[in-house]
Amino acid sequence: MKPIVTADDVSRQVKTPDGELSILDGITLTVMPGDAVAITGPSGSGKSTLLALLAGLEDPTSGLVHLLGKELGILNQDEKAALRAGNVGFVFQTFHLLAGLSAIENVEIALELAGYDNTRPAAADLLDRVGLTDRVNHYPSQLSGGEQQRVALARAFVVNPKVLFADEPTGNLDAASSGLIADLFFDLRQQFGSALLLVTHDASLADRCDRILTLGVGGRLQS
Repeated sequence: MKPIVTADDVSRQVKTPDGELSILDGITLTVMPGDAVAITGPSGSGKSTLLALLAGLEDPTSGLVHLLGKELGILNQDEKAALRAGNVGFVFQTFHLLAGLSAIENVEIALELAGYDNTRPAAADLLDRVGLTDRVNHYPSQLSGGEQQRVALARAFVVNPKVLFADEPTGNLDAASSGLIADLFFDLRQQFGSALLLVTHDASLADRCDRILTLGVGGRLQS
């Protein structure tokens, strides 16, 4: 069985007026198919940056990242996007729904980008699974925060992703909505068997994963 995601001595530095700042330092990790891995640590420890590097949304200063068996450093942006389409799902704290599209159209986008035809039935099925059958034609502005995140969950899972990247998926929700989203999130992940990389400050979410990686200040993995 081949890894879904690997990082080999990955570092990320940025230049500031005060000199070079280390965001991540020498990160090495392996995620196998079906693994659920939480990434925790204090604010400023590089958790979201690490997630972006592993998904190919940003580039490391040094080190190698492989996603779905492909070395990301030798791919251009279009090739990275093509690799992610149909294989990778994303869930963000701020939902990232398209305001001008209805709930079902926001879910269909993921299928269209992956090259699927006749996208409406699959999108409707996922929205039904997250309890939004009666909200499919509503726009994001007409939905609560919890409902918007349920649309985002449907969009992430509709392509049956091999790996899901999630950055604080309950961070913008109240306690009641947070609990519902967390249960839906992990239920869907179990149903689809997707590997998971989850950035969270929420210990209860992290504890639902198979293992927890903790970043310290300076972006180093703590043993």
